[in-house]
Amino acid sequence: MTRLVPVLCVTAALGLAGSAWILLGARAHENVTIPSAPGPAAANTPDALRTDLVAARRSCAPAPLDTVVQQLAARTQAPGAATDPSPWRLLAEAHLERALARSHRRGLRVGEPTYTELPREIEADVTQGLAAIQQARERGDDGAELCRLEAALLGQRITGLGTALQWNSRIHAALQKAAELAEGDPRVHVAIGLRKLLAPRLLGHDPAKALEHFTFAAGALADDERPSVFAAMACHLQKKRE
Repeated sequence: MTRLVPVLCVTAALGLAGSAWILLGARAHENVTIPSAPGPAAANTPDALRTDLVAARRSCAPAPLDTVVQQLAARTQAPGAATDPSPWRLLAEAHLERALARSHRRGLRVGEPTYTELPREIEADVTQGLAAIQQARERGDDGAELCRLEAALLGQRITGLGTALQWNSRIHAALQKAAELAEGDPRVHVAIGLRKLLAPRLLGHDPAKALEHFTFAAGALADDERPSVFAAMACHLQKKRE
């Protein structure tokens, strides 16, 4: 019996390692086809608040986004919003952008979370963003954009192995559904590219494949510099100075 205990411990450890590989691996999205030509992003109705959101996002600071979040929250309570998912979807996007802006100056490292303990302000944005997604779905929105936003918001909660194991399967499912619903949406390819770019080196880190996703997205998102920035990081990691 005493010899059996170490064997069981090793078996359990191998089982956990195998589960971690399956749950954390970025290879899960290898079968998502990268279109040969840029396709359209998810359609957005012309909207002054969307224009304000894009401008606030480019400030790279949370404060300008505070006003947009407040305005969008007010719009969700306006007459007619009871059946309209669009203000809720835009509110979820605003919370995501504000969460990202809060950590804008911290940089990115392969295989490392941005935080080992999530700041309360970011957790609040994540919680409120996910609640807005749920409200949009209850009003009939079942599109790829909500799936992409859900994956991105949940990704903010990863602070280490434990939280990665907790949330990664849901992130994977959301991204997989987004790709199925809108395989040519460049924002979906940015999300998949980031998974491949930032995954731990033993769990699917693939800067070459990430670069393909970013190159496609950069050609379609003329008003968003981020795919080109991520493409530059993928080139740097491959020592492609040209």
